[in-house]
Amino acid sequence: MKDCVLVYSHNNITKLEGVHIADLTKLGWCNASHNNIADIPRGMFGRNSLLKVVHLNSNKLKKIDGNSFKGLRFLRRLFLQDNLISSVGKETFASSIRIGTIDLARNKLMKVDFQTFQRMRYAEVINLAENKIKTIEKQAFTELYLTTVNISHNELASMEAGAFENCQNMTVLDLSHNNLTEIGRNAFDENTYAAELQVSYNRLTDFSQIPIFNMTQIKVVNASHNEIQRIPKASFPKLYELHTVDVSHNRLTDIFNSIFQNLFSIRYLNLSHNDMVQIKPSTFGTIPTLLELDLSHNKLSDVSRGSLAKLASCRALDISHNRLEKIFQIPISLGELNFSYNNLSEIKTNTWPAMNALLRLDLSHNTLEDRLDSDSFRGLLTLQKLDLSANMLTKPPWEALSSLTSLQYIYMRDNNLTSLSKSAFGRLPTMFEVDLTNNQISDISQRAFEGLQQLINLTLTNNELRSIPNEAFKGLVALRRLDLSYNYLEKIDNKTHGLLDDCLSLEMVNLSHNNFGFLTKKTFAYDQYIPYRLLEVDLSDNAIPVLTHDFTIATKKVKKLNLSNNNINDIRNNVLGNLTSLQILDLTNNRLKGLASRTSDTKFELPENLSELYLSNNILESLPVDKIVGSPTLKKLDVRNNALSSFDPKLVEKIKSDGLQVYFEGNQLMCDCFTRPLKHYLNHLSDSTPN
Repeated sequence: MKDCVLVYSHNNITKLEGVHIADLTKLGWCNASHNNIADIPRGMFGRNSLLKVVHLNSNKLKKIDGNSFKGLRFLRRLFLQDNLISSVGKETFASSIRIGTIDLARNKLMKVDFQTFQRMRYAEVINLAENKIKTIEKQAFTELYLTTVNISHNELASMEAGAFENCQNMTVLDLSHNNLTEIGRNAFDENTYAAELQVSYNRLTDFSQIPIFNMTQIKVVNASHNEIQRIPKASFPKLYELHTVDVSHNRLTDIFNSIFQNLFSIRYLNLSHNDMVQIKPSTFGTIPTLLELDLSHNKLSDVSRGSLAKLASCRALDISHNRLEKIFQIPISLGELNFSYNNLSEIKTNTWPAMNALLRLDLSHNTLEDRLDSDSFRGLLTLQKLDLSANMLTKPPWEALSSLTSLQYIYMRDNNLTSLSKSAFGRLPTMFEVDLTNNQISDISQRAFEGLQQLINLTLTNNELRSIPNEAFKGLVALRRLDLSYNYLEKIDNKTHGLLDDCLSLEMVNLSHNNFGFLTKKTFAYDQYIPYRLLEVDLSDNAIPVLTHDFTIATKKVKKLNLSNNNINDIRNNVLGNLTSLQILDLTNNRLKGLASRTSDTKFELPENLSELYLSNNILESLPVDKIVGSPTLKKLDVRNNALSSFDPKLVEKIKSDGLQVYFEGNQLMCDCFTRPLKHYLNHLSDSTPN
């Protein structure tokens, strides 16, 4: 027979009586949470010996003791969080020897008493978080094994000697977010250790105040967000399993020589956000296992040349946000170096090891200006990603880049570039992305990107471009994404050729926030013998007054078209219908009075695959209801804030039968016998705003 389940949660029950459940001898799960229960009577569960799970959370219990759960030998989960419990008796859990979860979070406990949690060999989680615990008494926790103990977010200031006894291999001991200024050396006996020790967000001032001497199998120590000023001698005994140490966000200025060499499995070391000013030759010594080292956000002005070179396995080094003026000798195995936000003004010859595995190099936000030369990156044969943003460059450093034959990504945002000459980046056969955002580029020469045959993404947003010669992108046959937004462009073509003619693979082009007026046959590339595949076009925030048939010649494969925030007052007939692949069309914030041209009586058509049509903030007086109703693919129509005064009943049927989402608020429907209930219905449909 299956265990019985009793649920009477979320009521207004104020009192429990044992007689109410005495006959439920097979009861296995009892949920009385979210009530107003203030007391558990003596012997309440006396005849429910098979009970495994008890929910009494979110009540008004003030105390529990040895009589509260007496006889529950098979109890596995006990939830008492969100009560008013200020006292837990010594023998409260004595009879529940198989208990796995005890949740007392968010109560009013002031301390953890002597032997409160003793001999709980099956306990998996003991949660005491978010109480007001100030002290942990002797033998409060004894004989735990593979248990997560959470005492975080309390007011803990002290732990008595022997607070944890014979607690072998606690999975996690979380003492974070307390008021600890020191953890007594005898708080943990010689048999007690945690795989993960969390002491972050306390008031420790010295790493030696964390007693990990007997924790021979500890794996993680997080001492971040304290006031630690030094890591003195003997802070770490010989530890063979400790792989992660986090001492970030402290006031660390002093590290004893080679202190980390006793950690034979250290992989991740975080010393960021401290006050260190120098790394001496002996600070780290030889640590053959270290993979990642974070020294960012310090006050480092001096890193001795060979101080980090002996970190033979280091893959990632972050030394950003410091005051360094030169690059020191890096570990030969390094794969990623973040040197951003320093005072680097030059890169000297022989800076880099002759052979290394460096793939990513971030030099942004320094003061390199135009001092890079052909030897600046000599030896970085494997470099794939280089960030030179915010370095006051006035021209692309093509000589320095010439040796980087494996370079795939280069970022030169926020510099002072004004022009791009022919072959401005030299020949980089594997270059995939060039980002030139936020410069002052006003002149691009023909074949400016010649030599970048594999370029996929090119970003020139927020520059000062007023025109671009037709052959500027000559040779960019692999280019897929082009961003020319936030410039002053009026056109990108002439009568015979277009800027994009050579971009055979172009899928997305962003021309928003420019000065485009009329679009011509050559604005986007087209040839009946060349399979151009433009899929997405953004022409928002320009000055386009009308869409003509010229626009449709090269855009038959476009799926997403943004023409919002223009001056469009006319769309010639069949222009939209010829955009046969279009799925999303945004014409928000224009001057449309209707979707059919005023200059022709030709039949109006919607794109056959259109699923979303945005027409809000125009001056529409009518809608092509027959075409909307006849569209099998249209799922979203936004006509908010227009001049519509009537609503065709056929559209309501479309809404009901096909699930069409219509957003209609901000119009002025005429009030008559038909529109009065209709208006109420449409307002109900428009409660949610479209994405």
